[in-house]
Amino acid sequence: MTSPKPKTVYIRWKEQDLLPLAPLNRLLWSSYINELTTTYDRRPGQTAEEKGCHPVLLLIDEGGRTAIPNLHDAASTVCGRGVSIWLAIQSLEQLSAVYGRDRANILRGNCETQLYYRPNDFTTARYLEERLGLSSGYSRSTTLHRGDETSEALSERPVPLLASQDIGLLTDEEVIAWHRNYRPLKLKRMNWQEHPILVKRRSIPAPTVAPLPPLEDIQLRAPAVLPTPEIHLDDPDNLVDPDEMLH
Repeated sequence: MTSPKPKTVYIRWKEQDLLPLAPLNRLLWSSYINELTTTYDRRPGQTAEEKGCHPVLLLIDEGGRTAIPNLHDAASTVCGRGVSIWLAIQSLEQLSAVYGRDRANILRGNCETQLYYRPNDFTTARYLEERLGLSSGYSRSTTLHRGDETSEALSERPVPLLASQDIGLLTDEEVIAWHRNYRPLKLKRMNWQEHPILVKRRSIPAPTVAPLPPLEDIQLRAPAVLPTPEIHLDDPDNLVDPDEMLH
């Protein structure tokens, strides 16, 4: 049986509408994640192939602008259901500001592959320095006697593998990456404009999208309004004796 052709669904928001439409953005992403998870769990079978489920990539650009509810939990559970999350943010501080520091740490910890371009904030640069770890270096000391050099000594000491100042000097093509249980990687970013086949693919026009069919008119029925009973305070039957309420 031939597998169906892969499909891509694009949801585009104007930048000026990101904050006003934040509730709708959260609702959409929560609905997608919940529906994918529920569909996978309800279908019979043990594997994705037996269930008839295809792999899904959730590509979330500008993920640090508006928070997606429970994304930190979804990042640890959807991967077992054939769903991958690709999340792009501007800095670690932006992630903490939107999701909170604890949830941001959980979300980052559930990302099996992490790519870092040259950071512009000190917090991200310092985090990368500490995560890269230390290496051995030598410090040199010189002893002078009456202006003449008499001795020189070298002492081994730990130094950052890449200092935060050097991380801030990375070029636009350099990327620091972590993947699974590999050591940190220093990669070169590929420019698609330098590859003719990618330039050719970039010029392929997008297919024409048919407009959605019009929605049928929904006749809204006015809710039934019950008549409000009239209460006459001068009627002895409508008065409540406080003494009787205590018994």
